[in-house]
Amino acid sequence: MHAGTKYLPTFIAAIETGSFLRAAETLHITPSTVSYQIKQFETWMGAALFERTGRKVLPTALGEQLFAICGQFMGELNALQAAAQGNEGSQRPVLRVATGSSFGRYVLTPFLQAAEFARAVVDLRFGSDDDVCSAVANGRADVGFSYTVRPSNTLIFALVYQYPLILIAPYDQRVPRDPAKWIADSAFITYDDCEPTFARWFETNLDGMPKQVRTMGHCTEIEEAIALVAAGRGISIVPGHTLKTALKARQVREVKLHGKRPTTDTVFHVSRAGSFQDPVVSRLLTLLPQQ
Repeated sequence: MHAGTKYLPTFIAAIETGSFLRAAETLHITPSTVSYQIKQFETWMGAALFERTGRKVLPTALGEQLFAICGQFMGELNALQAAAQGNEGSQRPVLRVATGSSFGRYVLTPFLQAAEFARAVVDLRFGSDDDVCSAVANGRADVGFSYTVRPSNTLIFALVYQYPLILIAPYDQRVPRDPAKWIADSAFITYDDCEPTFARWFETNLDGMPKQVRTMGHCTEIEEAIALVAAGRGISIVPGHTLKTALKARQVREVKLHGKRPTTDTVFHVSRAGSFQDPVVSRLLTLLPQQ
């Protein structure tokens, strides 16, 4: 193996997680080691592969191109593996899934723990809708789940799941009978990729987003956002499937608007046009609408 290519796993992890810190956690090494290896890899390549923007990192055009090549290689490698499994009949099937975090944690994971998937080796990756679509398009995932439909000549989107969007407040919070002004004046707890969720809820219930949403905290994951709401730091809007524990423990409460129908959002199954659908993927998709 060429000396430079030994840093490919670090490069791939940095792109898939969006930060050197998360890449370090994924690879079980220190962030400084990730930074060093990326710098060495960029030196070997002869050009920058990332643009640093605060805590997040974005791939350059060259980084995107290299990442696509890696994805194509992994897709071909898995195709060879599938063929070998068909010949040998004794290998365990591999299921590579790319999905949004909350749907992956709260909906997919319980299904994937079921006995019928016990033989499958599951590779579950969380990311934004752009990450999900890129992973499916480049062959790094067998199936994707996206909250939105993206224009594409190579990807197919199919509605697979619907869920409620719920406005939550601390459990002991007193809410006015007509809470519209109270909501507009309240401080919100936000989380990564919450913009579509907030926009959908406000559009349905209050005729659009306010000119400015006052925030009292931002979290990477929804779990931490719910915890800050429970601690009385503000209110938030989250998918209903993330709330079972917090509602049961009376940490947060649902805020309902009188005369308004429940707000729902959707998840789409993402696949490549013309690709063969693995039997394990087909079984997973048949189960999801029953949730």
